[in-house]
Amino acid sequence: MSGPSVSGGAGGLPWMALAMIGLPGGAIGGYLTYVRWADRPAACYGIGECGSVQTSSYSEVAGVPVALLGLLYFIAVSALAAARLKLPREELAWAPPAALSLALAATGFAAYLAYVEVSVLDAICAWCMTMAAI
Repeated sequence: MSGPSVSGGAGGLPWMALAMIGLPGGAIGGYLTYVRWADRPAACYGIGECGSVQTSSYSEVAGVPVALLGLLYFIAVSALAAARLKLPREELAWAPPAALSLALAATGFAAYLAYVEVSVLDAICAWCMTMAAI
């Protein structure tokens, strides 16, 4: 009699990578959310115009800072990946399609925001672009 199948081994490597990506992405999202709510300037170190992007009308969706949406995305994806690594594969059969759906939605939204930065605002936020690249 065999026990429950867990998602370890080589099949767990993509999930481990996905869980780890949430660390830098979540840190950037958390930092940008903090500076937004604390009404402080983002430390851009002379690279780009983070203040212009962070205070533009495009920096919120229905009153929610875009940086917070990014933070929540990275938390959700990391939690999903960690759960997929720990729980039996059968219990989280929905995890791969959910992760793909979240990634596609986030990629599309990040591409839109990058377009807005370059074409509409004519200002680039280095933190935002780094978070989008992750």
